[in-house]
Amino acid sequence: MELGAAQRYLRQIALPEIGPDGQRRISHATVAIAAEADDDLLAEVAARYLAAAGVGTLRLLGGEGTRAPAALAAALRASNPDVVIEARAWPEGGDAWVVALDGADLVVRAGFDDDPMLRATVRLGIPAVLLRALDDRVEMLSLREQGPCPHVDLAIPPRRAEGVSAGATAVVAATVGASEALWLLVRRTDASEPATERRRRKNAPARHLVLSLLPDGGAPRVQEIPWAPECFACGGASVEMVLS
Repeated sequence: MELGAAQRYLRQIALPEIGPDGQRRISHATVAIAAEADDDLLAEVAARYLAAAGVGTLRLLGGEGTRAPAALAAALRASNPDVVIEARAWPEGGDAWVVALDGADLVVRAGFDDDPMLRATVRLGIPAVLLRALDDRVEMLSLREQGPCPHVDLAIPPRRAEGVSAGATAVVAATVGASEALWLLVRRTDASEPATERRRRKNAPARHLVLSLLPDGGAPRVQEIPWAPECFACGGASVEMVLS
């Protein structure tokens, strides 16, 4: 890592959970950020956090009506001149999701919609962070890497989930999601690690976080959800979930 970059991320590097190796993983990572028009604020804030944290490449997947890629790219480069910005159209269909996510190390998705995206992540073997911002709460679903599994069926009809707020809750959701994404990047499996450790991480359940924003909402709730979508031919359990 160059001296200038090390100085820029000195506070992160000083964290024992990250350190120089973790920051190097962050800077070498490609993160795809997917959002349709009504989820635009959540995705933009998450992208700003990830750019400022030093993610090397941000791939913006936007639906029709999302903020102009050129304007957002300029804002992201202002927070970190070293970040590489890729702008791509919203994928239509399972094969298009595989192409859009190919080469990414992780995807951050605004919304809990059912569509081929999750199956594409299993096809490619990358983790995903799904975020939802409602009027009274924020939800995050963190899915560890599964696969790669070439047998995953990508044919799933899209279905919109409950609406996403474009207000302050979207900013909270983006903050939570960006933090989770960085944590997953730092802890991604590495070929140099023992096979048992890599298997343990891949077999970890999905983590569902609910953060109430009501005054009497209580403490955040975290639930682990069994999720092993790889097919039997690949040694998985084929346990999937419906999000919407």
